[in-house]
Amino acid sequence: MKEFENKVALVTGGSSGIGRATAIAFAREGANVVVAARRVKEGSETIRLIREAGSDGIFIKTDVTVEEEVRALIEKTIDTYSRLDCAFNNAGVAMGGSLTETTVDIYEKVFDVNVKGVLLCLKYEIQEMLKNGGGSIVNNSSIAGLTGIEQISVYVASKHAVLGLTKAAALEMAKSNNQPICGKQ
Repeated sequence: MKEFENKVALVTGGSSGIGRATAIAFAREGANVVVAARRVKEGSETIRLIREAGSDGIFIKTDVTVEEEVRALIEKTIDTYSRLDCAFNNAGVAMGGSLTETTVDIYEKVFDVNVKGVLLCLKYEIQEMLKNGGGSIVNNSSIAGLTGIEQISVYVASKHAVLGLTKAAALEMAKSNNQPICGKQ
């Protein structure tokens, strides 16, 4: 039996890079995979690769910064597969430049996707997982969440925030003796 056989895994930012690789890895281990991203063509290609790996999957166009879209993502996941066992909150954006030249627009875009997106996903993933006795959630941060790196200060701050949010969520779930466990990387 494969490690994730009969499980449902959700991957945000699954249209390319780490998200796509993770979605395919879940598929190879038998999971049904829900891919959420903004780019339809690339998300559809990830689904093709999931099916090629021998699993089922669906793509749901989602902007993780929009609460209604995240709520709809979880609802569509449940409508399709009747459960959610694992989530990999990976959607993110990296924008750099000198701190003295950083704009509020850059700050808002980076924090909206990297932090608000994780917050909204956690909110709805945890609610659903609690209905089924638990699950596992991994929030993707970065080495930038552990250190400072010049020319990407806002990105660094957002990834530090992801780690803090993850730790707080894990403590909250552990304290209330609930099952969803949040990994930090």
